[in-house]
Amino acid sequence: MAIGSLPAARCASKRLGDVKSGSTRLRDMATIERIPTDGHQRQEARKQEACEVESQAAKISRGNLVVLLLTIVATNCLSGCRSSSVHVPAYAETTTAQATHSQEAAAPPEVATNPQPADYEMVSFDEDLPQLNEQGAPLESAPLEAVPQQATPLEEVKPKPLSMQDVIKAVEASYPLLSSAYLSREVAAGENVTAMGAFDLKLKGSSISRPEGFYEYYRQGVSMEQPLFSGGYLYGGYRLGEGNFPVWYGGQQTNGGGEFATGVGMPLLKDRAIDQRRAELFKSELERQRVEPEIRAQLIEFTKIASIYYWDWVAAGQARDAERGLLALALQRVQNIQRRIELGDMKAITRITNEQLIAARETKVIEAERKLQSAAIKLSLFFRNPEGEPLLPHESLLPGHFPPQLLPSEQDLQDAPATAIAASPLLADIDWKIRQTRIDLEQAENSVLPKLDAQLYASKDVGDPTSPKGDKTPFELELGLFGEVPLQRRAAFGKITSTQGKLQQLSLKRQFTAEKTVATVQDAISALLNAKQRIIRAEQNVALADEAMKLARIQFNEGDIDLVELNIYEQSATNARLIDIASKADFLKAIADYRAALNITPDS
Repeated sequence: MAIGSLPAARCASKRLGDVKSGSTRLRDMATIERIPTDGHQRQEARKQEACEVESQAAKISRGNLVVLLLTIVATNCLSGCRSSSVHVPAYAETTTAQATHSQEAAAPPEVATNPQPADYEMVSFDEDLPQLNEQGAPLESAPLEAVPQQATPLEEVKPKPLSMQDVIKAVEASYPLLSSAYLSREVAAGENVTAMGAFDLKLKGSSISRPEGFYEYYRQGVSMEQPLFSGGYLYGGYRLGEGNFPVWYGGQQTNGGGEFATGVGMPLLKDRAIDQRRAELFKSELERQRVEPEIRAQLIEFTKIASIYYWDWVAAGQARDAERGLLALALQRVQNIQRRIELGDMKAITRITNEQLIAARETKVIEAERKLQSAAIKLSLFFRNPEGEPLLPHESLLPGHFPPQLLPSEQDLQDAPATAIAASPLLADIDWKIRQTRIDLEQAENSVLPKLDAQLYASKDVGDPTSPKGDKTPFELELGLFGEVPLQRRAAFGKITSTQGKLQQLSLKRQFTAEKTVATVQDAISALLNAKQRIIRAEQNVALADEAMKLARIQFNEGDIDLVELNIYEQSATNARLIDIASKADFLKAIADYRAALNITPDS
């Protein structure tokens, strides 16, 4: 069963050398069997080996003749088995049947059953035949590869696709800008504690000694003062004054046991309802509440951007696959074109045209790869590990398809503007700022009032009297009023004017923000409905383009159209698929915009 040598014009190595184009990496994507260049030599070697075995048969005894004959038979059988694994291309399946039907009278009977020499060019030699020793047994130097008992299921090997929820969870957990927004809670809490510090209990102490001079005396004192939330204060203290005091400092002298004193102060006009300390405290408490809608607004914004980047990444992956599919079509027909050229059924320039298509489509694949890499890099800014480090998603994590594109209900679309207004964190932020500004206005109006404070002071000396009159011993009670007012009060009136202007600014800003919120919702709904209509049209276009491409391929195989026309249909089908991918990605990105316009957080 030795196989004859192949014609030089149909040599596999020469044919593959003529059609070589593009990078090896991109060629590997095509499902084409490569023909080994040494197939002819290996067939000749098996023929020569069989001849050598026959020549040695005469030199060996009759007892070993049976073994040698069995060896020859086994060698030829193995050669026949290897030569029978013929790969029949799609072209051969269609054109051969048509040629048989149209040329039944001209073709001899054996043409339909016996393969032509050109078919042998597609024999696939996956590995060398096992080498045999003189006794016909396989050599030990080439052991057979062990077959695993059980294969691992594909589902256990393939990684789980990256979902949008995985990205959003990463944003909530470790996105730096959102983490920075979370820290604004601590900033506001610290400012609130700082404002509360104005009401801290104050401890005061003093010690004054004058050991030298005409008047020698010693004074020590300690006191505590507690500011009150009503604007006043409480006072309590102890002091001791010993020594020789001048007459004009007689009040600094106490009895031998010292003096205990207490007092209270209270504003009557200015700082009665509000003062600077309480204003700062009120605003700091409002600030702690204001940061929550600010954090919520940033969470909504970052979630929207992350969702858009995610769908851009998914769309880029599917677009890359579409370009690869278009390239594979050109690669799959390389052998068929060469076969038809050799049979005289096609012009030689068709091979060059197909190589041009391969080069152009490889360029498109490279461009699609770049877009996919760019989309993955952008997505890595939001997709992070728990430590906050960016993770570059591998293409193996790409989902195989888009999720269903479902529109919100009609009622939800009608209620969307009101829902967005009610849940708007931007409006809530402005409302908190208005409250803070109103506190500033109250404080400014308080500054216009004259200062009038009342004070009550009581003291009692204990211990031995320090003077014969005993004037330090009785219980003392003192009541006083203190008043102060700037005549022009320009600082207060200027503060009122500026604060009222800020309130008007915030009011106008709130009005515009509400109008912008409604407009954003309307635009998001419009984009959503438009994207849905595009999806319907794009899917119809894909179906029609695929049907046209199938018919065009049949006509190309029949010779009714050339490769240039077929390329138009293939490119049209791919373009339709790219439009469909872009439409679905735009719809899902419009959903992200719609949710952001309605101020929907990931956990709601």
